[in-house]
Amino acid sequence: MKKKGLCAALIFTLLLSLTACGGTKAEETAPKTQASEAGQAEATNNQETEDAGQEETAAAHEGKDTLVVRAAKDVGDLNPHTMKSQMFAQDWVYESLVAMKNGEIVPELAESWEVSDGGKTYTFHLREGVKFSDGSEFNSEIAKKNIEAVMRHGDGYSFLQSLSSIESIETPDGGTLVLKLSAPCNSLLNDFTFSRPLVMLGEAGFPAEGDPYDNGTASPIGTGMWVLKEYVADQYALFERNENYWGEKPSFRYLKAVVIPDVNTAASALKAGEIDLMVDSTQITAEMFKEMEAAGFSTDSAPTTSISNLNINTAGEITGDLNVRLAMEYATDKEAISEGMYGGLQPAATAYFSTEVPYTDVGLEPYVYDQEMANRLLEESGWVYEGNDTVRSRDGRKLEIDLIYDSSVTKDMDLGLILQSQYAKVGIRLNIVPQDSQVYRQNWAAGEFGVLIYSSWGGSYEPYATLAAMATEGDKFHTVQKGMSNKAELDEVMLDCLSQTDEEKLQENFAYIVKSFHEEAVYVPLTVTTKLGICRGDMTGLDLSAGQDSVDVGSVTWAE
Repeated sequence: MKKKGLCAALIFTLLLSLTACGGTKAEETAPKTQASEAGQAEATNNQETEDAGQEETAAAHEGKDTLVVRAAKDVGDLNPHTMKSQMFAQDWVYESLVAMKNGEIVPELAESWEVSDGGKTYTFHLREGVKFSDGSEFNSEIAKKNIEAVMRHGDGYSFLQSLSSIESIETPDGGTLVLKLSAPCNSLLNDFTFSRPLVMLGEAGFPAEGDPYDNGTASPIGTGMWVLKEYVADQYALFERNENYWGEKPSFRYLKAVVIPDVNTAASALKAGEIDLMVDSTQITAEMFKEMEAAGFSTDSAPTTSISNLNINTAGEITGDLNVRLAMEYATDKEAISEGMYGGLQPAATAYFSTEVPYTDVGLEPYVYDQEMANRLLEESGWVYEGNDTVRSRDGRKLEIDLIYDSSVTKDMDLGLILQSQYAKVGIRLNIVPQDSQVYRQNWAAGEFGVLIYSSWGGSYEPYATLAAMATEGDKFHTVQKGMSNKAELDEVMLDCLSQTDEEKLQENFAYIVKSFHEEAVYVPLTVTTKLGICRGDMTGLDLSAGQDSVDVGSVTWAE
């Protein structure tokens, strides 16, 4: 369940942010809390511990009570109502009404719910006996306070369609929460499965004035498995097991997230026996994974619902030609990419959406690798070889397409080189253009590109948040589709999916959307993003199968 695990994040950037590594730490006294009144005395205590250096590390695995995880970036201030912290860390501390597990909406702080009034009323029955980490009670009033605080800043959460649909919130009693909507909203339950912002902060966590979005939190108090005990920016965050947690508590007493940007550094520490676990979907290479597996480390892998796609600018001067886009579909050898880039650990994909995303598996026949077909399509559009040229031309113009990519995502360069080689075989010159992150996104939104590599969001975002973005004028996802012959009608159908309550009509809508993407060759699906996990050989229970963002820390234990 998403709130009961170690998030390897995602959506795209979530899965870049978490790789776990760790040790254990036997302490006779509990770790300090910087925010506590006794902070100064405890800081002195901890300074002595830190000075012990390697002695502390040596004692770590004797107690076996701490799991230390690698974070590629600082976890942030853990404000649950903003987008500034790492989602996996927010997930450790906070919970929501519902969660997502294996693609299904499941109970979390709400044990059950009903939808009535044609999809305009959601009644949640809250779990009894739930307490925040400070011992205060979770009830419908504090749930209402959190939701209303987020609603006041709905403009900052354009991906949450429900915020503009909730008309009022009622609390008939402490265990019942009723959301009244102005119109049906199919994404509402999905929206509550995110690690932010529709999660529950305890009363004492709200600032004295205003709300967390504007004024920050007084303290990160949640109902999740872990409680923040100590935080040093850009170094580490130490969490303690929440003894008030309503569910099954983790076997470890402490969880430490250490900022280690380089995955090879983390791997070296794991090989040296100084760390416990690392989980990632983008940084762990096939070579690293297989080498450590052969060396006796425990491993696990699980596909996510995020798909790596080549996005083609349908309004581009060259890529606006449907035959060029279709030729790129046929000229892409996805199996070669799967093997060459990922050693087969990321399987070849067949469509923009994962087949696990509701309504999107409509039985389409995927494009297959066929150079002959690609050549035929290009020739039909007048793209021919002139003289001894290896690049096709038409009307004096070379068949050149720019692939832009975020220079901070180094794997996209490697993937671009493979695509460049494959397209050269059919006379397409692919120019690989690295760009600064900000410039890259600006050019994407402005349509200043030929193709680009980007993964579908997957997880809770699919399918509704994605459709909302694609149907919004000016959004970068909308820009990719701008040259589609049926774009205006497609936008109407995508928006209808957000509130359509007729199941048959909803299925019809999705079939139209997915077939449009396919027939207009908007996306070239490449590989299925896969989570990879590596454990110490003396640990057991690593399980990555729970879902897009989850790693069940509670299941990881020392082998007997």
